[in-house]
Amino acid sequence: MLSELTHQSITFLPIFHYRVEFAAVVRAALLEAAARGEPPEVVAVELPGTWRETVLLGVNRLPYLSLVLDESGDSHLYLPIEPADGGIEALRTAKELGVPVELIDLDVGEYPFHHDPLPDSFPVHRLGYDGVMPAILAESRFPRGELDEQRETMMAHALQQLAQGGRRVTCVLGVAHLGGVMDKLASPQPRPFARARKRELRLYNWSEKSSREFMTEAPFVAAAYERGRRAELPAGGTGAVAHRAGEPGAAGLSIDRETESEAVLREAVAGYAKEIGGEDRHAVTPHQFRLLGNYARKYARVEDRIVPDLYQLVVAARGIVDDTYARHVWELGSHYPWQDGSGLLPTIDVDDTFAYIGSRKLTLRRTLRHHRPRLRGISDKRRAKERYPGQWKTKWSGRVICSHVPEDLVVESFGRYLQQRAKGMLSAERTRTEPFSVSMKDGLDLRETVRNWHEGQLYVTELQRVVGDVGSVVVVFDEDRPPTGDFDIGFAADGGRFPWLVTWLGEHEQESDMALYATPAGDDVVGPGISRCEYGGFVMSYPPRRMFDVWADPFFDAARTKAERLLLAGLDYCEQRYVVYIAEKPPRAWFRSLATRMDKQLVYIPIGQVPRATISRIRTFHVLEGHNVREYAGEYID
Repeated sequence: MLSELTHQSITFLPIFHYRVEFAAVVRAALLEAAARGEPPEVVAVELPGTWRETVLLGVNRLPYLSLVLDESGDSHLYLPIEPADGGIEALRTAKELGVPVELIDLDVGEYPFHHDPLPDSFPVHRLGYDGVMPAILAESRFPRGELDEQRETMMAHALQQLAQGGRRVTCVLGVAHLGGVMDKLASPQPRPFARARKRELRLYNWSEKSSREFMTEAPFVAAAYERGRRAELPAGGTGAVAHRAGEPGAAGLSIDRETESEAVLREAVAGYAKEIGGEDRHAVTPHQFRLLGNYARKYARVEDRIVPDLYQLVVAARGIVDDTYARHVWELGSHYPWQDGSGLLPTIDVDDTFAYIGSRKLTLRRTLRHHRPRLRGISDKRRAKERYPGQWKTKWSGRVICSHVPEDLVVESFGRYLQQRAKGMLSAERTRTEPFSVSMKDGLDLRETVRNWHEGQLYVTELQRVVGDVGSVVVVFDEDRPPTGDFDIGFAADGGRFPWLVTWLGEHEQESDMALYATPAGDDVVGPGISRCEYGGFVMSYPPRRMFDVWADPFFDAARTKAERLLLAGLDYCEQRYVVYIAEKPPRAWFRSLATRMDKQLVYIPIGQVPRATISRIRTFHVLEGHNVREYAGEYID
């Protein structure tokens, strides 16, 4: 430990409040002192002495989160008790070692909230406490006021009393107060007048929503620290514990924010892939991960940070991938696993400026907490929660179902895009290029002219008009072939990955009729009356309200697979000349012959030519249990 951070028998551990690196330093220092046989005889912490009893009750509840609330007056001070704060860790570790503790700060009534210009705490993990603290103490300048003088006088007075007789004292305090307290220790200090009015302090349990949005350290970092604290052993991945020889962390743990952030981003891919109906390795590509990392790091530098915080990670995920992936990153990163459901303490729900306790509403004044920006559209989404796991699924009946209108618009837009794409391909196939003789036809073919420049000849293009339009669009994401034998309705209904067979009619003239096979409605219920499904394939046919139940129509029994049945339906119900078929493989030659006999033409487009982001967006859809669900479905569907 730095020799200049001592005064007689008092050892100082200056920290940044609510930074996990400093919590690890404090714990390691106390454990090392105990291992040397020289534990402190008392641990002093920069917290008001009048809050002692309530604060210690909250420390005893860790890892459950607590909030000490002053209920006297109109504007309420509060103190969050979290595992990643150095002062709280000092009290917690001292209790484990059996060392007495004292809270030495002055209880002031109107201490103003201000943001201290502190650097990123990540270098403490990489360079060690002794390697970073001298530079911080030499370069940092902190705003000061009259109340700072009074508080430092009180802390110096308390330390002088505790250190009498040469008692070994370890003092954990904010780095902004170190200089003032050490200067005042050079002479005896009087005890400042205490606050006259007694506070009405009460301890509350945090609600899960509050822990997601208002923990001072990111919940996933605090959770990793708590897991590492319990393990006290090196581990890879989430909750990794790093040991550094010769540093305060050598006997303890230090959480690597970079490792934890990467773990959250990668773990979120599994839930994202499941929601969009893809594979993990395809949902977020290595290239996207590189872009995401660069985006987040640059965003962090703009805000004078080295490692991105949760907000910056979610913004980067939303910008590089999409909102759905960003939501999964936020849900994982903001999850704190230790939630007290015993009901022994009243639970408090914290908002930006208010706290809600039952039906009471309290105005809060921020103290000892830095503000984290809110994630509009992600963290602000007010979704009801299940009272017990599977509540929504047990209430799903599926008797009356309908689609989600915004997804209908997306699918219809996708169908029109494919129609235009097919006509463009047909037009390109009918394009003729010839040397210029009399007419410029439909314009100069610059590519062919340059290719044959040595001939000294111009080439022109003649576009052949495509007669007819596209009447049906068939999209096959997965053929879902039966293991043996030909296509059979019994197998389709009861087996395969996509056993749900449906025919939907358009609700108005702007919608198409659709037949589809998908994962069953009701298997994955994500909201009250809202089920998430995944297409195996579908056929869209225009105009609407003409399609009979494709899956029960014996005319299509010649099909071997569900995909072929959709293609037969697309040919049969097509009133135009062309049918678009999107799949991994082209259809059998028999279908082209059949299309010719029906005076139609198949236009095959490999599914790999459609942007992957478009496929991911289209393939997942939601089924609603009744039209009334449409009124609130948007709150549960991104």
